[in-house]
Amino acid sequence: DDPFATFFSRAFGLGAPSPLFGTPELLLEAPRPRSTVRRAVRTRCEVVAEQGFRLLATETSDVSDMGLLVPSAAGVALGEVVFVSLRLPARVSFIDAEAEVVRVLRGRRHTDHTRSIGLHFTRIDAADRALLLASLRGLPPPIPARPRPKDYAASVAAFATR
Repeated sequence: DDPFATFFSRAFGLGAPSPLFGTPELLLEAPRPRSTVRRAVRTRCEVVAEQGFRLLATETSDVSDMGLLVPSAAGVALGEVVFVSLRLPARVSFIDAEAEVVRVLRGRRHTDHTRSIGLHFTRIDAADRALLLASLRGLPPPIPARPRPKDYAASVAAFATR
């Protein structure tokens, strides 16, 4: 017996899937942790849009082996393809990658320090990724701008098992 389903069926008369909310189990997914750790790294880079070859950024604010965040006020669209040339932290060598714009921070939230673009690497050489991972090892993660999300699923599970 699933404690989530039992709790919801008793408390709210739920048990059958709802067309709007799905099954009770889907309502109670815990927040997913990041698959990789970001590092607070300010290093030189060149981010150039594939379309029009516009220079979008020249510095990073945080980096992981899966992508990076760059301060930029340039107008970009989600899904836009960019080329990245990134100087490895504490090294003189550069790596090249292709990335996709996956997030645009417009500076509207009080936690946004500046306008920025989040990039996810779509093409990066395996050796370059290994070099990047090695150069990030031991560097600190960025300070979170927002508090950690509450794990409501764990709270409900604890309540349901009492």
